[in-house]
Amino acid sequence: MKAFFVGEKVNFVDENNIFVGYDLGQDCCEYADWFVADQITPYTYDPDAAPKEVPDIEAYNFDKDFFQCVDSGDLDEGGMVAFRLVADEKPDLYLHLFNSHNGYYGHGFEVKHGGEIVRNDYL
Repeated sequence: MKAFFVGEKVNFVDENNIFVGYDLGQDCCEYADWFVADQITPYTYDPDAAPKEVPDIEAYNFDKDFFQCVDSGDLDEGGMVAFRLVADEKPDLYLHLFNSHNGYYGHGFEVKHGGEIVRNDYL
């Protein structure tokens, strides 16, 4: 899997042509970002703790059957979703996309399998 930054967007694509794209462009009163963890992790607002580099996910692919909305009360009117990343002989990882906002700022994400949109939503 590779991560690409295009303007204010981050895009992830794996060797099976599964794509996840997320808009990170921000306005006031919000904090939108992403992270990878070894388990589904509730959101805690700490921008200084967010990873500054893309972790080593090159050997990973998306589990195309896994998608989870993550319940966390710390996001105000926002939300968080998680995608499972799998690789042979490596522990599963989870890509999290989140947005904490006051109700006026949505960030779109899109999931494609082989070029076909299978999920198009906002956090």
